[in-house]
Amino acid sequence: MQRLLILFLVITSFSACKTGFFEEDFPNEAPETYTVIDTIIRFGEDRLNSQVNISWWGDDADGFVEGYEFTFDEVISPSSSWQYIQSQDSVFVLSTPPGTDTLDFHFSVRSVDNESSVDLTPASIYYPIKNTPPTIAFTDGVINPERSYPVFKYTWEANDADGFENLSHFELFLNDTTLQAIILETNTNAVTFEAINPQESSSEARIYLNNAVTAETENVDLLLMNDTNRVYIRAVDKSASSSAMAISKPIFVKQQTSNILMINAYGNFGENVEEFYVDMFNEVGITEYDYLKILATNSEGEFSQQAPDVLTQSRIFSLFDGIVWFGNNATASLSLAQKSTVDFFNDGGKMLMSIYVSSDFDEQSNFLDFTPIQTLDTPVDSTLFLTDTATVQSNSAAYPELLSQAFVGIVKPFELVPGAEQIYEAEIIVRDNATNTNSLWTGNSTVIARKNDGNGNSNFVLSTLEIHKLNDAMNMPSFFEQVLINEFGL
Repeated sequence: MQRLLILFLVITSFSACKTGFFEEDFPNEAPETYTVIDTIIRFGEDRLNSQVNISWWGDDADGFVEGYEFTFDEVISPSSSWQYIQSQDSVFVLSTPPGTDTLDFHFSVRSVDNESSVDLTPASIYYPIKNTPPTIAFTDGVINPERSYPVFKYTWEANDADGFENLSHFELFLNDTTLQAIILETNTNAVTFEAINPQESSSEARIYLNNAVTAETENVDLLLMNDTNRVYIRAVDKSASSSAMAISKPIFVKQQTSNILMINAYGNFGENVEEFYVDMFNEVGITEYDYLKILATNSEGEFSQQAPDVLTQSRIFSLFDGIVWFGNNATASLSLAQKSTVDFFNDGGKMLMSIYVSSDFDEQSNFLDFTPIQTLDTPVDSTLFLTDTATVQSNSAAYPELLSQAFVGIVKPFELVPGAEQIYEAEIIVRDNATNTNSLWTGNSTVIARKNDGNGNSNFVLSTLEIHKLNDAMNMPSFFEQVLINEFGL
Protein backbone atom coordinates (compact mmCIF):
# COMPACT_ATOMS: atom_id res chain seq x y z
CA MET A 1 0.00 0.00 0.00
CA GLN A 2 2.84 2.37 0.82
CA ARG A 3 4.52 1.57 -2.50
CA LEU A 4 1.30 2.49 -4.36
CA LEU A 5 1.07 5.80 -2.52
CA ILE A 6 4.65 6.69 -3.44
CA LEU A 7 4.03 5.84 -7.14
CA PHE A 8 0.90 7.99 -7.18
CA LEU A 9 2.79 10.94 -5.71
CA VAL A 10 5.57 10.55 -8.31
CA ILE A 11 3.16 10.43 -11.21
CA THR A 12 1.23 13.41 -9.87
CA SER A 13 4.40 15.39 -9.43
CA PHE A 14 5.59 14.55 -12.99
CA SER A 15 2.27 15.54 -14.47
CA ALA A 16 2.40 18.88 -12.71
CA CYS A 17 5.92 19.53 -14.04
CA LYS A 18 4.96 18.55 -17.59
CA THR A 19 2.03 20.92 -17.61
CA GLY A 20 4.06 23.79 -16.35
CA PHE A 21 6.93 23.19 -18.84
CA PHE A 22 5.00 22.70 -22.13
CA GLU A 23 1.98 24.89 -21.72
CA GLU A 24 3.63 28.08 -20.65
CA ASP A 25 2.93 30.77 -23.37
CA PHE A 26 6.23 32.14 -24.72
CA PRO A 27 6.05 35.14 -27.20
CA ASN A 28 6.89 34.50 -30.90
CA GLU A 29 10.37 35.61 -31.92
CA ALA A 30 10.70 37.78 -35.03
CA PRO A 31 12.77 36.37 -37.89
CA GLU A 32 16.16 37.71 -38.99
CA THR A 33 17.08 38.75 -42.54
CA TYR A 34 20.41 38.84 -44.37
CA THR A 35 21.56 39.97 -47.81
CA VAL A 36 24.12 37.86 -49.64
CA ILE A 37 26.36 40.94 -50.01
CA ASP A 38 26.71 43.42 -47.17
CA THR A 39 28.52 46.26 -48.94
CA ILE A 40 29.22 47.30 -52.55
CA ILE A 41 31.90 49.90 -53.18
CA ARG A 42 32.17 51.08 -56.78
CA PHE A 43 32.95 54.47 -58.26
CA GLY A 44 32.76 56.21 -61.65
CA GLU A 45 32.57 53.94 -64.67
CA ASP A 46 32.94 50.92 -62.38
CA ARG A 47 29.42 51.34 -61.02
CA LEU A 48 26.82 48.65 -61.68
CA ASN A 49 24.45 48.94 -64.59
CA SER A 50 20.79 49.51 -63.91
CA GLN A 51 19.80 45.84 -64.07
CA VAL A 52 20.87 44.09 -60.86
CA ASN A 53 20.21 40.69 -59.37
CA ILE A 54 19.72 40.96 -55.59
CA SER A 55 19.68 37.90 -53.29
CA TRP A 56 18.74 37.51 -49.61
CA TRP A 57 17.73 34.93 -47.05
CA GLY A 58 16.10 34.73 -43.65
CA ASP A 59 16.03 32.66 -40.48
CA ASP A 60 13.42 32.12 -37.78
CA ALA A 61 14.40 30.57 -34.45
CA ASP A 62 10.92 29.38 -33.45
CA GLY A 63 9.20 28.77 -36.76
CA PHE A 64 9.90 29.27 -40.45
CA VAL A 65 10.16 32.15 -42.91
CA GLU A 66 7.11 32.34 -45.13
CA GLY A 67 8.13 35.24 -47.36
CA TYR A 68 9.88 38.58 -47.62
CA GLU A 69 9.10 42.24 -48.06
CA PHE A 70 11.38 44.75 -49.77
CA THR A 71 11.50 48.49 -50.34
CA PHE A 72 13.74 51.03 -52.06
CA ASP A 73 12.77 53.84 -49.68
CA GLU A 74 15.84 55.77 -48.56
CA VAL A 75 14.55 56.10 -44.99
CA ILE A 76 12.63 53.27 -43.35
CA SER A 77 9.53 54.55 -41.52
CA PRO A 78 6.01 53.37 -40.69
CA SER A 79 4.87 54.91 -43.98
CA SER A 80 7.40 52.99 -46.09
CA SER A 81 5.94 51.01 -48.98
CA TRP A 82 6.87 47.32 -48.76
CA GLN A 83 6.32 44.79 -51.54
CA TYR A 84 5.82 41.12 -50.72
CA ILE A 85 7.80 38.37 -52.48
CA GLN A 86 8.31 34.69 -51.69
CA SER A 87 11.53 34.05 -53.59
CA GLN A 88 14.99 34.75 -52.21
CA ASP A 89 16.23 36.74 -55.20
CA SER A 90 14.97 38.90 -58.04
CA VAL A 91 16.22 41.01 -60.97
CA PHE A 92 15.51 44.72 -60.61
CA VAL A 93 15.83 47.51 -63.16
CA LEU A 94 16.94 50.56 -61.18
CA SER A 95 16.43 53.55 -63.45
CA THR A 96 18.08 56.78 -62.46
CA PRO A 97 15.87 59.91 -62.46
CA PRO A 98 15.65 61.83 -65.77
CA GLY A 99 18.68 64.04 -66.23
CA THR A 100 21.02 61.97 -64.06
CA ASP A 101 23.08 58.93 -64.91
CA THR A 102 24.25 57.83 -61.43
CA LEU A 103 22.47 57.10 -58.17
CA ASP A 104 22.94 54.98 -55.03
CA PHE A 105 19.80 52.91 -54.55
CA HIS A 106 18.97 51.93 -50.97
CA PHE A 107 17.52 48.42 -50.84
CA SER A 108 16.00 46.96 -47.68
CA VAL A 109 14.47 43.53 -47.18
CA ARG A 110 12.78 41.90 -44.17
CA SER A 111 11.58 38.38 -43.48
CA VAL A 112 8.00 37.47 -42.65
CA ASP A 113 7.50 34.32 -40.56
CA ASN A 114 4.68 31.82 -40.39
CA GLU A 115 2.89 33.92 -37.74
CA SER A 116 3.12 37.11 -39.87
CA SER A 117 5.81 38.63 -37.68
CA VAL A 118 8.34 40.77 -39.58
CA ASP A 119 12.00 41.40 -38.97
CA LEU A 120 12.22 44.70 -37.05
CA THR A 121 15.81 45.21 -38.23
CA PRO A 122 15.66 44.77 -42.02
CA ALA A 123 18.82 44.00 -43.95
CA SER A 124 19.91 46.98 -46.08
CA ILE A 125 22.48 47.64 -48.78
CA TYR A 126 23.29 50.45 -51.21
CA TYR A 127 23.62 49.68 -54.94
CA PRO A 128 25.77 52.23 -56.80
CA ILE A 129 24.16 52.47 -60.27
CA LYS A 130 25.31 54.12 -63.48
CA ASN A 131 22.77 54.31 -66.29
CA THR A 132 24.02 53.24 -69.74
CA PRO A 133 22.49 54.86 -72.84
CA PRO A 134 20.52 52.43 -75.03
CA THR A 135 21.52 51.40 -78.54
CA ILE A 136 19.50 50.98 -81.74
CA ALA A 137 20.33 50.07 -85.33
CA PHE A 138 18.42 49.30 -88.52
CA THR A 139 18.60 45.66 -89.54
CA ASP A 140 18.91 44.14 -92.99
CA GLY A 141 16.29 41.72 -94.19
CA VAL A 142 16.46 39.06 -96.87
CA ILE A 143 15.45 41.76 -99.36
CA ASN A 144 16.47 45.41 -98.98
CA PRO A 145 15.09 47.40 -101.93
CA GLU A 146 16.91 50.42 -103.27
CA ARG A 147 13.90 51.64 -105.29
CA SER A 148 10.21 51.40 -104.51
CA TYR A 149 6.82 52.85 -105.22
CA PRO A 150 5.55 54.86 -102.23
CA VAL A 151 5.19 51.94 -99.82
CA PHE A 152 8.35 50.88 -97.99
CA LYS A 153 9.35 49.20 -94.76
CA TYR A 154 12.25 49.31 -92.29
CA THR A 155 13.08 47.13 -89.27
CA TRP A 156 15.44 47.73 -86.37
CA GLU A 157 16.85 46.22 -83.22
CA ALA A 158 17.25 48.05 -79.90
CA ASN A 159 19.12 47.07 -76.78
CA ASP A 160 20.04 48.41 -73.37
CA ALA A 161 22.88 47.15 -71.20
CA ASP A 162 20.69 48.02 -68.21
CA GLY A 163 18.01 45.64 -69.43
CA PHE A 164 15.42 45.87 -72.18
CA GLU A 165 12.87 46.79 -69.50
CA ASN A 166 14.80 50.00 -68.97
CA LEU A 167 13.79 51.26 -72.43
CA SER A 168 11.03 53.86 -72.42
CA HIS A 169 10.17 54.47 -76.10
CA PHE A 170 11.49 55.11 -79.61
CA GLU A 171 11.48 58.41 -81.50
CA LEU A 172 11.01 58.06 -85.27
CA PHE A 173 11.51 60.65 -88.02
CA LEU A 174 11.00 60.57 -91.78
CA ASN A 175 13.59 62.64 -93.70
CA ASP A 176 13.67 65.57 -91.23
CA THR A 177 14.72 65.24 -87.60
CA THR A 178 13.58 68.79 -86.80
CA LEU A 179 9.94 67.76 -87.20
CA GLN A 180 7.83 66.31 -84.41
CA ALA A 181 8.98 62.78 -83.61
CA ILE A 182 6.65 59.82 -83.95
CA ILE A 183 6.67 58.13 -80.52
CA LEU A 184 6.67 54.33 -80.67
CA GLU A 185 6.37 51.78 -77.89
CA THR A 186 9.30 49.48 -77.24
CA ASN A 187 7.43 46.42 -78.58
CA THR A 188 7.72 47.94 -82.06
CA ASN A 189 10.56 46.78 -84.29
CA ALA A 190 9.30 47.67 -87.78
CA VAL A 191 7.42 50.43 -89.55
CA THR A 192 5.86 50.68 -93.01
CA PHE A 193 5.17 54.01 -94.70
CA GLU A 194 2.40 54.22 -97.30
CA ALA A 195 1.73 57.43 -99.20
CA ILE A 196 -1.79 58.78 -98.83
CA ASN A 197 -1.45 60.61 -102.17
CA PRO A 198 1.00 58.43 -104.15
CA GLN A 199 0.53 60.39 -107.39
CA GLU A 200 1.66 63.72 -105.92
CA SER A 201 5.23 65.02 -105.60
CA SER A 202 5.15 64.67 -101.80
CA SER A 203 2.62 63.20 -99.45
CA GLU A 204 1.60 62.43 -95.93
CA ALA A 205 2.13 58.77 -95.13
CA ARG A 206 0.15 56.22 -93.20
CA ILE A 207 2.13 54.28 -90.64
CA TYR A 208 1.83 50.53 -90.10
CA LEU A 209 3.64 49.15 -87.04
CA ASN A 210 5.28 45.73 -87.13
CA ASN A 211 3.06 43.59 -89.38
CA ALA A 212 -0.22 45.35 -88.64
CA VAL A 213 -2.87 45.29 -91.37
CA THR A 214 -4.41 48.57 -90.22
CA ALA A 215 -2.57 51.88 -90.04
CA GLU A 216 -1.98 53.97 -86.96
CA THR A 217 -4.23 57.02 -86.60
CA GLU A 218 -1.20 59.32 -86.64
CA ASN A 219 0.26 60.15 -90.07
CA VAL A 220 3.69 61.52 -90.86
CA ASP A 221 4.58 64.35 -93.27
CA LEU A 222 7.24 64.64 -95.94
CA LEU A 223 7.31 61.40 -97.89
CA LEU A 224 9.24 62.52 -100.98
CA MET A 225 8.47 61.25 -104.51
CA ASN A 226 11.10 60.71 -107.21
CA ASP A 227 13.64 61.39 -104.52
CA THR A 228 15.69 59.66 -101.85
CA ASN A 229 14.02 59.03 -98.49
CA ARG A 230 15.65 58.15 -95.18
CA VAL A 231 14.27 57.11 -91.82
CA TYR A 232 15.84 58.14 -88.51
CA ILE A 233 15.24 56.55 -85.14
CA ARG A 234 16.62 56.71 -81.60
CA ALA A 235 15.88 54.84 -78.41
CA VAL A 236 15.14 56.60 -75.12
CA ASP A 237 15.41 54.87 -71.74
CA LYS A 238 13.53 55.52 -68.50
CA SER A 239 16.26 57.87 -67.36
CA ALA A 240 15.64 60.01 -70.47
CA SER A 241 19.01 58.97 -71.88
CA SER A 242 18.96 58.66 -75.68
CA SER A 243 20.86 56.44 -78.06
CA ALA A 244 22.74 57.82 -81.02
CA MET A 245 20.44 58.50 -83.97
CA ALA A 246 20.27 55.52 -86.33
CA ILE A 247 19.98 56.34 -90.04
CA SER A 248 18.42 53.91 -92.51
CA LYS A 249 19.82 52.99 -95.88
CA PRO A 250 18.42 55.40 -98.47
CA ILE A 251 15.54 54.33 -100.67
CA PHE A 252 14.49 56.06 -103.89
CA VAL A 253 10.70 56.37 -103.92
CA LYS A 254 9.05 56.56 -107.32
CA GLN A 255 5.93 58.61 -107.77
CA GLN A 256 2.96 56.65 -109.06
CA THR A 257 1.88 58.18 -112.38
CA SER A 258 -0.94 55.90 -113.53
CA ASN A 259 -3.23 53.04 -112.58
CA ILE A 260 -1.40 50.46 -114.72
CA LEU A 261 1.81 48.70 -113.70
CA MET A 262 4.09 46.97 -116.22
CA ILE A 263 6.21 44.30 -114.51
CA ASN A 264 9.36 43.05 -116.21
CA ALA A 265 10.29 39.75 -114.53
CA TYR A 266 13.32 38.93 -116.71
CA GLY A 267 15.82 39.79 -113.99
CA ASN A 268 18.37 42.33 -115.18
CA PHE A 269 17.55 41.60 -118.82
CA GLY A 270 14.53 41.53 -121.08
CA GLU A 271 14.93 44.97 -122.68
CA ASN A 272 13.76 43.66 -126.08
CA VAL A 273 10.72 42.03 -124.49
CA GLU A 274 9.99 45.22 -122.61
CA GLU A 275 10.15 47.18 -125.85
CA PHE A 276 7.53 44.84 -127.35
CA TYR A 277 5.12 45.59 -124.48
CA VAL A 278 5.76 49.32 -124.74
CA ASP A 279 4.86 49.13 -128.44
CA MET A 280 1.69 47.17 -127.67
CA PHE A 281 0.66 49.72 -125.04
CA ASN A 282 1.15 52.52 -127.54
CA GLU A 283 -0.83 50.62 -130.18
CA VAL A 284 -3.89 50.42 -127.93
CA GLY A 285 -3.58 54.00 -126.65
CA ILE A 286 -2.04 53.34 -123.21
CA THR A 287 0.56 56.07 -122.93
CA GLU A 288 0.72 56.43 -119.16
CA TYR A 289 1.85 53.49 -117.09
CA ASP A 290 4.27 52.67 -114.31
CA TYR A 291 7.11 50.22 -114.56
CA LEU A 292 8.79 47.78 -112.18
CA LYS A 293 11.68 45.40 -112.80
CA ILE A 294 10.60 43.02 -110.06
CA LEU A 295 13.52 40.54 -110.23
CA ALA A 296 16.32 43.03 -110.91
CA THR A 297 19.36 42.59 -108.67
CA ASN A 298 22.20 44.84 -107.57
CA SER A 299 25.93 44.14 -107.76
CA GLU A 300 25.66 41.92 -104.68
CA GLY A 301 22.95 39.77 -106.23
CA GLU A 302 20.18 41.12 -104.00
CA PHE A 303 16.75 42.13 -105.30
CA SER A 304 16.83 45.89 -105.67
CA GLN A 305 13.20 46.69 -106.57
CA GLN A 306 11.23 43.96 -104.80
CA ALA A 307 9.63 44.76 -101.44
CA PRO A 308 11.18 43.25 -98.29
CA ASP A 309 8.14 41.10 -97.52
CA VAL A 310 4.86 39.89 -98.97
CA LEU A 311 2.69 42.34 -97.03
CA THR A 312 4.61 45.38 -98.30
CA GLN A 313 4.64 44.03 -101.86
CA SER A 314 0.91 43.44 -101.64
CA ARG A 315 0.35 47.08 -100.66
CA ILE A 316 2.40 48.23 -103.64
CA PHE A 317 0.41 46.11 -106.09
CA SER A 318 -2.84 47.37 -104.57
CA LEU A 319 -1.95 50.91 -105.68
CA PHE A 320 -2.84 49.86 -109.25
CA ASP A 321 -5.97 48.80 -111.12
CA GLY A 322 -4.17 46.74 -113.75
CA ILE A 323 -0.92 44.77 -113.94
CA VAL A 324 0.79 43.41 -117.06
CA TRP A 325 3.40 40.88 -115.93
CA PHE A 326 5.90 39.12 -118.24
CA GLY A 327 8.85 36.87 -117.42
CA ASN A 328 10.79 33.72 -118.25
CA ASN A 329 10.85 32.12 -114.79
CA ALA A 330 7.49 30.69 -113.82
CA THR A 331 8.61 29.69 -110.34
CA ALA A 332 9.85 33.18 -109.43
CA SER A 333 6.86 34.99 -110.95
CA LEU A 334 4.06 32.70 -109.82
CA SER A 335 5.38 32.20 -106.29
CA LEU A 336 5.63 35.96 -105.75
CA ALA A 337 2.31 36.78 -107.42
CA GLN A 338 0.47 33.99 -105.62
CA LYS A 339 1.41 35.45 -102.24
CA SER A 340 1.17 39.17 -102.97
CA THR A 341 -1.81 39.77 -105.30
CA VAL A 342 -4.67 38.60 -103.07
CA ASP A 343 -5.58 42.15 -102.02
CA PHE A 344 -5.02 43.40 -105.57
CA PHE A 345 -7.63 41.01 -106.96
CA ASN A 346 -9.97 41.52 -104.00
CA ASP A 347 -9.90 45.26 -104.71
CA GLY A 348 -10.98 44.66 -108.32
CA GLY A 349 -7.52 44.51 -109.89
CA LYS A 350 -6.97 42.84 -113.29
CA MET A 351 -3.86 41.10 -114.56
CA LEU A 352 -2.38 39.89 -117.83
CA MET A 353 0.50 37.50 -117.18
CA SER A 354 2.78 35.90 -119.77
CA ILE A 355 5.41 33.53 -118.38
CA TYR A 356 7.59 30.74 -119.68
CA VAL A 357 7.04 27.48 -117.79
CA SER A 358 10.18 25.38 -118.07
CA SER A 359 10.69 21.69 -117.38
CA ASP A 360 12.04 22.35 -113.87
CA PHE A 361 8.82 23.96 -112.62
CA ASP A 362 7.51 22.14 -109.55
CA GLU A 363 4.02 21.09 -110.55
CA GLN A 364 3.27 19.99 -106.98
CA SER A 365 3.71 23.51 -105.61
CA ASN A 366 0.77 25.71 -104.70
CA PHE A 367 1.95 28.52 -107.00
CA LEU A 368 -0.91 27.80 -109.42
CA ASP A 369 -3.66 28.13 -106.82
CA PHE A 370 -4.67 31.65 -107.86
CA THR A 371 -4.44 31.08 -111.63
CA PRO A 372 -6.84 29.61 -114.23
CA ILE A 373 -4.64 26.48 -114.22
CA GLN A 374 -5.79 23.28 -112.55
CA THR A 375 -2.86 21.12 -113.67
CA LEU A 376 -0.11 21.27 -116.27
CA ASP A 377 -0.03 18.54 -118.93
CA THR A 378 3.32 16.76 -118.89
CA PRO A 379 3.23 13.45 -120.81
CA VAL A 380 5.52 10.67 -119.58
CA ASP A 381 8.70 10.06 -121.59
CA SER A 382 7.71 12.77 -124.08
CA THR A 383 8.49 16.41 -124.74
CA LEU A 384 6.00 18.99 -126.04
CA PHE A 385 7.33 21.83 -128.20
CA LEU A 386 6.25 24.53 -130.61
CA THR A 387 7.70 25.13 -134.05
CA ASP A 388 8.47 28.60 -135.36
CA THR A 389 5.44 28.46 -137.66
CA ALA A 390 2.87 26.91 -135.33
CA THR A 391 -0.58 28.47 -135.09
CA VAL A 392 -2.14 29.50 -131.79
CA GLN A 393 -5.85 29.44 -132.47
CA SER A 394 -8.55 31.27 -130.54
CA ASN A 395 -11.95 29.77 -129.89
CA SER A 396 -13.53 33.26 -129.88
CA ALA A 397 -14.04 35.68 -132.75
CA ALA A 398 -13.09 38.50 -130.40
CA TYR A 399 -9.49 37.28 -130.34
CA PRO A 400 -7.19 37.21 -133.40
CA GLU A 401 -5.33 34.11 -134.54
CA LEU A 402 -1.71 34.18 -133.38
CA LEU A 403 1.31 32.70 -135.13
CA SER A 404 4.55 31.55 -133.51
CA GLN A 405 7.71 33.28 -134.70
CA ALA A 406 10.17 31.27 -132.57
CA PHE A 407 10.91 27.67 -131.73
CA VAL A 408 9.79 26.90 -128.16
CA GLY A 409 11.55 23.84 -126.74
CA ILE A 410 9.21 23.26 -123.81
CA VAL A 411 5.44 23.86 -123.95
CA LYS A 412 3.15 23.39 -120.97
CA PRO A 413 -0.55 23.21 -121.93
CA PHE A 414 -2.90 23.01 -118.99
CA GLU A 415 -6.25 21.86 -117.64
CA LEU A 416 -8.58 24.61 -116.41
CA VAL A 417 -9.95 25.18 -112.93
CA PRO A 418 -13.75 25.17 -112.75
CA GLY A 419 -15.13 28.44 -114.09
CA ALA A 420 -12.02 29.36 -116.10
CA GLU A 421 -12.25 29.66 -119.89
CA GLN A 422 -9.90 28.68 -122.65
CA ILE A 423 -8.88 31.54 -124.95
CA TYR A 424 -6.20 29.89 -127.12
CA GLU A 425 -4.94 26.42 -127.93
CA ALA A 426 -1.67 25.79 -129.72
CA GLU A 427 -0.53 23.50 -132.51
CA ILE A 428 1.85 21.44 -130.40
CA ILE A 429 4.32 18.78 -131.48
CA VAL A 430 5.15 15.82 -129.22
CA ARG A 431 8.50 14.06 -129.33
CA ASP A 432 8.78 10.48 -128.11
CA ASN A 433 12.00 10.60 -126.14
CA ALA A 434 12.59 6.84 -126.51
CA THR A 435 12.34 6.74 -130.32
CA ASN A 436 13.15 10.43 -131.01
CA THR A 437 10.15 10.65 -133.35
CA ASN A 438 7.73 13.58 -133.63
CA SER A 439 3.98 13.67 -134.13
CA LEU A 440 1.10 16.11 -133.66
CA TRP A 441 -0.03 16.32 -130.05
CA THR A 442 -3.69 15.31 -129.75
CA GLY A 443 -4.14 15.95 -126.04
CA ASN A 444 -5.27 19.11 -124.30
CA SER A 445 -3.60 22.13 -125.96
CA THR A 446 -4.80 25.11 -123.90
CA VAL A 447 -1.99 27.66 -123.53
CA ILE A 448 -3.88 30.92 -122.80
CA ALA A 449 -6.94 31.13 -120.54
CA ARG A 450 -8.85 33.60 -118.43
CA LYS A 451 -10.37 33.57 -114.99
CA ASN A 452 -13.35 35.64 -113.86
CA ASP A 453 -14.13 37.50 -110.65
CA GLY A 454 -17.20 36.72 -108.59
CA ASN A 455 -19.36 38.87 -110.86
CA GLY A 456 -18.44 37.08 -114.09
CA ASN A 457 -15.99 39.74 -115.28
CA SER A 458 -12.64 38.72 -116.74
CA ASN A 459 -9.87 39.68 -114.30
CA PHE A 460 -6.94 37.35 -114.99
CA VAL A 461 -5.55 36.27 -118.37
CA LEU A 462 -2.58 33.89 -118.21
CA SER A 463 -0.36 32.51 -120.96
CA THR A 464 2.21 29.75 -120.48
CA LEU A 465 3.79 30.91 -123.73
CA GLU A 466 5.74 34.14 -123.98
CA ILE A 467 3.29 36.13 -126.05
CA HIS A 468 5.94 38.37 -127.58
CA LYS A 469 6.97 35.25 -129.55
CA LEU A 470 3.49 34.85 -131.04
CA ASN A 471 3.36 37.98 -133.22
CA ASP A 472 4.44 36.56 -136.57
CA ALA A 473 1.05 37.47 -138.02
CA MET A 474 1.50 41.04 -136.70
CA ASN A 475 -1.93 41.05 -135.09
CA MET A 476 -0.87 41.13 -131.46
CA PRO A 477 -2.24 44.69 -131.00
CA SER A 478 -5.72 43.24 -131.47
CA PHE A 479 -5.01 40.76 -128.67
CA PHE A 480 -3.90 43.54 -126.31
CA GLU A 481 -6.88 45.67 -127.20
CA GLN A 482 -9.28 42.82 -126.49
CA VAL A 483 -7.70 41.98 -123.12
CA LEU A 484 -6.72 45.37 -121.72
CA ILE A 485 -9.39 47.62 -123.20
CA ASN A 486 -12.46 45.52 -123.98
CA GLU A 487 -12.28 42.99 -121.14
CA PHE A 488 -10.32 44.78 -118.39
CA GLY A 489 -11.55 48.30 -119.16
CA LEU A 490 -8.16 49.83 -118.45
